[in-house]
Formats: sequence, C-alpha cells, structure tokens
Amino acid sequence: MTGFHSISALIIILAFCLHGAAVPTPDDWRESTRDHFSAMTKEEIDPYITPLIEYNLSNGLMVVMVDHNGYAIHPYGNIKPKSPDTPSNETLFDIGSLSKVMTGILMADGEIRGVYNLSSPTNTWLSGGYRLPDYEGLEITGFDLATHRSGLPASPDKFSEYDSLLSYADQIEHSMQHFQTMTADDTYTSVSNSSLLAPPGYQFLYSNLGAAIAGDTIALSQGVSYPELLSKQILTPLGMTSTGAIWTLDDLDRRAQGYRGYEYPTDEAHLIRFNDFWTATGGIHSNAEDMAVFLAAQMGLLDTSLSGAIEKSHIPVAEMYEGPPRSEIGLFWEIIYNSDGTTIIKKAGETNAHQAAIAWNPDLQVGVVILSDTATITGTHVIDNAIALLERMQVKNLNNQRGLPG
Repeated sequence: MTGFHSISALIIILAFCLHGAAVPTPDDWRESTRDHFSAMTKEEIDPYITPLIEYNLSNGLMVVMVDHNGYAIHPYGNIKPKSPDTPSNETLFDIGSLSKVMTGILMADGEIRGVYNLSSPTNTWLSGGYRLPDYEGLEITGFDLATHRSGLPASPDKFSEYDSLLSYADQIEHSMQHFQTMTADDTYTSVSNSSLLAPPGYQFLYSNLGAAIAGDTIALSQGVSYPELLSKQILTPLGMTSTGAIWTLDDLDRRAQGYRGYEYPTDEAHLIRFNDFWTATGGIHSNAEDMAVFLAAQMGLLDTSLSGAIEKSHIPVAEMYEGPPRSEIGLFWEIIYNSDGTTIIKKAGETNAHQAAIAWNPDLQVGVVILSDTATITGTHVIDNAIALLERMQVKNLNNQRGLPG
C-alpha cells in the first residue's frame, strides 16, 4: 500500500470514528480495508488451493478472503481473459447459481417494500394467461420457489434432449444452450401443461426452473426486467460496477476463458449468454473485487440500504437434509449447522465454463469466495475448498482461545 493510500485509509477510518458510524459504506470499505484480511496468511491458504491447479482441476482461480479487518484477493494458476492487460482482480467469471442468492435478496427486498409477498401464490404476478400448475388446489408460493420445494422439475423437458452422437461435453453444452434460447413464453407454455412432481412445500427438489420463475415474477411485480431490477436494487447500492446480467463488449474482453473439465483432455468452453428469463438462476457474472463487497455485505460489515433484505434472505425457512451435518435453506442460501454449534452459510455455482462458491461463518466473521475458470459439472467443486478454509480458520480460532499454536 502506498503512503497516499495509507493516509486516505486513515482519513476514512477517522471519519467513521468522528461521526460515530458503526460500519462503512461499500465504497469506503473497499478502499480502506483492501489487503487487511488477517485470519489466514497466503502461505496458510495455499495448501487448500494449489492442488486444484496441480491436479488440473482448474486452470486458474481467484480466492477472496474477508474478515472483520478487511479483505484480500489471491490469484492462482493461469487465468486468461480475452484482453491480456486485464488485472486478475478485475477479470470476470460466470457465477452460476450464486445468481440465485441475489434473486433471493430481491425477493426479500420486494416483500420489505410491499411490492411482493413470499407467501402469496406465484400465479399472482403471472400474466398472458399463464398459470403454474397446482397440486390438488395447493399453489406454489415464493417461499416454495426460493427453498426448492415447489414440486417443479429441475428444468423443462427440452433440456434433456440431446444428440447421442455428440461427446458428453458437447451434450452438456447443447443442453445449457436452452438458457440462451428458451424464452419465458416457451417455458411458461411448457410448465402450464405439466404436472408437479410433488406437492408445493413438501419435498426438497432442486430446480433451476423454479429459480428462474422466482426471478421473473419478482421483476414482473415491479414492472421491469430482471437485469434492470438487479442493477437498481443490488448492484448500484453495493457499488458492484463490474457485475451484471448482460455481457457488454468490455465485459467480454475481461471475461476469463472458461474450460470444460468434464471433457478429457480439458478444452475450451463456449460462452452461453443466459436470456433475461433464465438469468436469475445462473446468468450473472462478476469479479473478485465486487464479490468481496457482496460477501462483506452478507457478513454485516457494510452500511447499506439492503441490510434488511440481506438478513431476511439468510433466515432458515425449510429443512434441506437431516444430516449430519443438519442443513436448512433460507431464500436460496444453504445453512449448515456444525457440531461445535457454529454455522456456515453457503452457495455453490457452476456454468458450462466456470465455477463459483461463496461461504462464511457468521459466528467467527470470516468468509470466502472462490472463482474458477474451469467447470467439472459432476466432479469436484470449489465450494469444498471454501468450506475447508472456513474449517481451518475455525480450528485456528479455537487454538487461539486455548493458547495453543494455530
């Protein structure tokens, strides 16, 4: 850190003290706490990440660490944006299903502002004569969509159609192309003529379709598109200027080349541009700097108008698995209860090209984001590495309390 930036950071911190502010704004936090993460050193982090590079499970990764002191960003491997001059912390990645937790925050925010009701039938906001199927009169609600208990399938039948002559990797990408080409009208027509797999609220059945409908209906409730609502209610308040749902030419230059780790040998993945309807389930992109801010907001480290909606999205509303460990689900957030009484809140994401993970321990106020340029689909996922890092920090904390070496 230069002398100028050190002085700037000190001025910001003094300003907080003089005005009695409990927490900084997103922009102030980003400026004043960069490289101040202290819960683990880079040397302690390395053993949890470098094997991913060594065993060809990722070509390149960005690791974001956040604690009450600040954040740090560490690049690993060989990340290749189209524009080679792009700094690693500004390189863009698909965040896949991390898009869902942003959708959950929008749902919570809509309810707080009185324009949406999580307990009301989702059909309340549908137009054009479309209706979601019910189960013997029991209708799907926003809560059902956000907890994967809607009874809807994972995706429409069209996603399961493939050419048997294609390689496995090409079949995966062919299926995912429907996120780009299948419109809202196509989807609602298909869903309206189908039956639910289970009664709403009865069973956990992960559904990309349900998440897309959640995003579409929260946007319809406010008369805007999902990308517009995302920008207005989340990205702008948090100052996440590199995050978005639409790929601009500048974004494409900064995007990390993605890889198909589900093909042998690993090869380059195609870009799939999720359309407005499907974006809510997996079509958002971001970078390490913005995801540091997003994680800090989840951890309550920022002064933001979104705080109420963020906290609401974390509240567990349904059981996922009995365990061990026992887990519940908030508004798309997964909550794990550790045997020592602490919790981990997390979400994993993946597209055909990239992986992403976010996880934090609210009891210890430590968190991790990992962005990888390689997808594995059914293989290893960087969420496991994120949780392993949290567990390591948990052990360090216990040892410190007992006066033992870390």
